[in-house]
Amino acid sequence: MIESVTHRYLQGSEVPVEWRGTLSNVTYRYGGELRNASTIEVKTYNRLERKDIYNVIGIMKGEIEPDRYIAIGNHRDSWTLGSVDPTSGTATLLEITRVFGQMYKNDFRPRRSLMFCSWDAEEYGLIGSVEYVQEYVKVLGARIISYLNVDLAVQ
Repeated sequence: MIESVTHRYLQGSEVPVEWRGTLSNVTYRYGGELRNASTIEVKTYNRLERKDIYNVIGIMKGEIEPDRYIAIGNHRDSWTLGSVDPTSGTATLLEITRVFGQMYKNDFRPRRSLMFCSWDAEEYGLIGSVEYVQEYVKVLGARIISYLNVDLAVQ
């Protein structure tokens, strides 16, 4: 069915072999336009649910400039199994946090405050981080120096 719809209505070049999906009876294409100015109706059936989300934020207070923040963050959710995005970033964020915690136990104090941010609901429109920033926009806007996103730490 998919092949007949794409062949009948879509034009454009075939994608390279390495871009093709796993459906054997489909010619994968990109670009182009609908043939004959056709219109296709697509119906989606979604089940909308409200769910609580949880951001986890840890702060290590800076010694010289405690009101200036360096933020390091990653999201926890994914559409698939997430071995690269976000799990490689989660592992990296946890290791960075562990190392800084160990250094802190050995009397290390950062110059500026460090924020360790684990965001929820990133795959649903960056909801976790956006909601957090919207809630604290004045403070964060005045104090954050930089943000390092580590959700794709390896590829």
